[in-house]
Amino acid sequence: MNVKTRLSVCSVIACCLAVTGCGSSQHATGDTTFTRTTAGTDVQVKLDEYRIHMPTSIPAGHTVFQIANTGSHEHNIRITGQGVNAALPKNLEPGQSQDLTVDLKPGKYKVDCPVGPHSTLGMHLELTVTQS
Repeated sequence: MNVKTRLSVCSVIACCLAVTGCGSSQHATGDTTFTRTTAGTDVQVKLDEYRIHMPTSIPAGHTVFQIANTGSHEHNIRITGQGVNAALPKNLEPGQSQDLTVDLKPGKYKVDCPVGPHSTLGMHLELTVTQS
């Protein structure tokens, strides 16, 4: 195989890996946190195109998700699992924020954006709730 062919093959492989990586379902970042309070846990959530920025592991109990739409399209958040099916009553416009309060038991939960195809575009993750 000549050098030109090797470079072409490497370029194709690199593109495939980059495209595959874009579909990752875990989009937690270091710029979001949770805080334990006497009333429960406050979790900072940022929604943008097309990611959910939040911790992927939090303690069980009374939880207030402090959700901010930092993107340029409307977004929402939906949390399902362990008998929970919660979402904001209205989609958030860009720049808006709202709290969503949920009592969470230990286990796995699906978190996604139910707006249009946003979930399939990457706005989904698995949340692990641990024993508090």
